[in-house]
Parts: sequence; C-alpha cells; structure tokens
Amino acid sequence: MRLTPWLAALTAGFALTGCSTGPAAQEAARTPAQVSSARAHVPDDIRRAGVLVIGSDLSYAPMEFTEGGEQKGFDVDLAHAVAARLGVRAELRQTSWGDLLGHVESGEVDAAMASITDTAERQARVDFVDYLNVGSVVVAKGALDGEGITALCGRRVAVPADTIYVGLARAQDARCPAGRKMTVVTVGALADSKKAVLAGRADAYLEDFPPAAVAVRENPSLRMSGAQIEAAPYGIAIGKNRGTLAKAVQLALYELFRDGTYDALLEKWEIGEGSLKTGAVNGGA
Repeated sequence: MRLTPWLAALTAGFALTGCSTGPAAQEAARTPAQVSSARAHVPDDIRRAGVLVIGSDLSYAPMEFTEGGEQKGFDVDLAHAVAARLGVRAELRQTSWGDLLGHVESGEVDAAMASITDTAERQARVDFVDYLNVGSVVVAKGALDGEGITALCGRRVAVPADTIYVGLARAQDARCPAGRKMTVVTVGALADSKKAVLAGRADAYLEDFPPAAVAVRENPSLRMSGAQIEAAPYGIAIGKNRGTLAKAVQLALYELFRDGTYDALLEKWEIGEGSLKTGAVNGGA
C-alpha cells in the first residue's frame, strides 16, 4: 500500500520510539493496525481478503478526484487511513454516482465514500458512519437578484440527479412567486452542474461548500452567493448486511480523531470548517 506523507510520518514516529526496550516503547513501535481495537470488528471475509473495497465517484475535488492518473482528495486519504487502522488496504473503485448505494446494497463494494450526505431517506437503504459536516451553497455566473437560494427564482439552476440538490431546488421553486418560477436543469454527474453554468446552459448551480470553493478559485467568472444552506453530515455508506463493519469503521475514525490524523487531513485539503468528530451512525436527518 502506498503510504500518504502524513501516514508515513506517523509510522516513522512509531519506529523511532522502538529504540527503547520498555513496554510503552514496544507498544508505540507497533503498526496502527496492530494497536487498533477496530480491527477486532472487521468481518472475516474482508480480513481474509486483506482489502476494503470502496466505491467512489472520483470527480468531485477536493473530496475525491483523479489527477495524472492518481486518486486524490480528502475522502481518498481518509479511506486509506481507515483501512490501515483495520489492518487491510483500501481499494477505491470508480463508480458512477447513481450506482453507489446500489453497489453497497448488493455487496459489489464493501462501502462507499463519495461526499454522500447522510439522510433519513438513504438510511432506509444503507447505514452511514458520519465524518464531515458541510452545507450547500449557490454558485452563480454573473449577478443574481439578491443572494443565496432565494435569488434563484426566475433563474435556470443546474442540479445533479439523485442528489439532495434536487429537493433543495424544488423546495425553493415552490416558494417562488408565479411568473418567476425556477427552471431546474437536471444533469447526470456531480461535476456536470458547473459545466452547465460555464457553458451558459444555466445561471447557477447548487453545490457543497468544499468543491464550490475550489470551483470559484479556479474559475474567476463564478462566485458563491450567500451563506451555506442546511449543513448536513457526509457519511461512509455501509450495507446493512455487513455485520460489524460499520462498528469497525466507526472505531477506526475515533482513533484518527484522537491521534490528529483527521485534523491534519482537514488542514491539507483546506476544509477545516467541516470538522465533525461524532462518528455517529445514521446521524443525518
């Protein structure tokens, strides 16, 4: 498994303490997986395979994306850190957004990490272990009549199918006055909303804060309008038939919270405002 820089540094720190022969030094010299209580809860099939297969739609920087053929992002780094605590390696498989939960349910993947908002509706299908809290924002090209979601009345708004943005757009459209209704432009993938606005097919789009911040930095014609809307947790999706896997992932997250790895990743990807250290199972509403 390729170690990320922070995990390599952490492992090196353990090794350096091994020059002492005392019990504490011997314990510190062990690998994270060896000292992790989470490993005891890993299902037998995953332990035997030595790999945690995770579905992800790798098109959503800074959370999960590919660059130069390499998988990158906060979710990617966190997935490898969790797997290390479980004593296995992580394998992230590119999966289209609309298929993620279905693949978790069917067992084609062990889990899914792709900036998936934990909602009550989705909890009926899978379980979530929550790890980040973010809100949605309006990203616009040009001026709107006001700021935030209320300024979208009379505008063309791009939203990806099968996401929470569809519900947010419909709810706001219902509040728009007659004659100034919103035109909802449904797109296929998460990244396609931004493309629709840049191409002139929509005036604005709804997006989670982390990728919106990246989009605005990279595209001077775009801007964020208004404050974040309805902050909610991202969760690691796990099948309800996967036994103690959710417990194992939860315990692994707790250890990453305690040892500073989680905070280091937030800082690395500049999303510290999303810190969420509850590790709750199905904590979304």
